[in-house]
Amino acid sequence: MTKHRHNDYSNKMPHLNFAYDAEFYPEDSQLPDPQLNPNLFGAAVALDKVGVTGVDLPMKFLRRDGTVQELHVKASLYGSLDDPKAKGLNLSRFPILMHEKIANHMSIEGIKIILQELAMKQKSRHVYCKLRFKYPWVQEALRTREELPDDAPAKDVFKVVEGVKLSYKKMLGYIFYDCILEGQLHNGDFKFYLTVDYIYSSTCPCSFELAQDATQKRGVAANGHSQRSIAKVTVQFDPENIVWVEDVVEMCRQQIPTEVVVICKRRDEQAFAELNGSNLMFTEDASRLMYEGLDMMFDSGKILDFSIVTEHLESLHPWSATAVVSKKIPGGLR
Repeated sequence: MTKHRHNDYSNKMPHLNFAYDAEFYPEDSQLPDPQLNPNLFGAAVALDKVGVTGVDLPMKFLRRDGTVQELHVKASLYGSLDDPKAKGLNLSRFPILMHEKIANHMSIEGIKIILQELAMKQKSRHVYCKLRFKYPWVQEALRTREELPDDAPAKDVFKVVEGVKLSYKKMLGYIFYDCILEGQLHNGDFKFYLTVDYIYSSTCPCSFELAQDATQKRGVAANGHSQRSIAKVTVQFDPENIVWVEDVVEMCRQQIPTEVVVICKRRDEQAFAELNGSNLMFTEDASRLMYEGLDMMFDSGKILDFSIVTEHLESLHPWSATAVVSKKIPGGLR
């Protein structure tokens, strides 16, 4: 039996017992329930969403290559309160449901079960489960190669630099992507979405031209402004045909190759400068490039809908430049 320490104030309030009783277990019928004969305040209206936000959960995700990745997830779960005369939903059940169904073993099927159970027990026509997490994946260095042992065979050697044998393989590092996986249930119909934040560098075409003009005409040192930028890519997918985070990232890397780098020696930094110079872009260009890549995924049947928000965190201004575009499917993402 666990003994719980307590601070005894009975000398001041002798009518109260200050000892915590760890063995006491009341039945539900013995406890007050504010949901019964509730007092309603404000307008008697239905509410779009009621739920819990930011529940910490450990989860194991299946990766595209078949391996399993354990991640820390911030989970949120909401249901619609459709009865304007009801006080609220039973929120204590929400985190318990997520712990039971998806903690340590995340699956699309588990999310479906949560949504169905919540809709049935809470009598909600619209239910939402949202999982936020950072997803790690490898990124190749732009130029730096892996070093080989001295006895490495010639066929494996890309180049010898200052007596060091270099591999054809580039050095790898881990980069993390902010992601959201969301399942929704609307009047019995499931919808699933994946959002990936892709971080890249953007160099302003106007600023680049002005800098070149100053250098060529007056011989002065000048530099076009560039900045860290974010593409928030959201796709809707069929739960029977999963879209992997890796699928979205590969598309982003193909369309905008100036992704921020994690392995960066001098040769890589020079390569990054050259890569930025060959990929000048406004935020409008970035959104259109992403649209082009996502539209190919849409045409192939890989995704059902998509939307893009690009934000360039301007180094020239104290504000950001933003562009938004979507596939514009009726009733779809915006």
